Amino acid sequence: MVKMGKEETYRQRIDQIVRNEKRYRDPNFSAMKLAESLEVQNYELSRIIRKEYGTTYTDIIHSYRIQEAMRHLKNKRLAPYSIDDIGWMVGFKNRQSFFAAFKKATGTTPEKFRSM
Repeated sequence: MVKMGKEETYRQRIDQIVRNEKRYRDPNFSAMKLAESLEVQNYELSRIIRKEYGTTYTDIIHSYRIQEAMRHLKNKRLAPYSIDDIGWMVGFKNRQSFFAAFKKATGTTPEKFRSM
């Protein structure tokens, strides 16, 4: 756990942990683990995320994963990797959750996105 500086906001700390440290790639990184890192209770983390981001923990994590998956799917060097491999690389535990989150965020499937 890292203590926040006086000027550091929860949003800055969450961004540091989730985005900059790429913790979203860890399929076992949970809201509970984030709350522990911030030294807050789970219910307080939910309140902070709703206030700071206007969404949920899961939506934030999926957003980062989908953004990275989109980059990977368009990266010619990663063309040999399967769609499932890309999903695992960015932190999804299974194909179903990857496809559902991808479709919700982009309106299309990973396969169709890759072929566009």
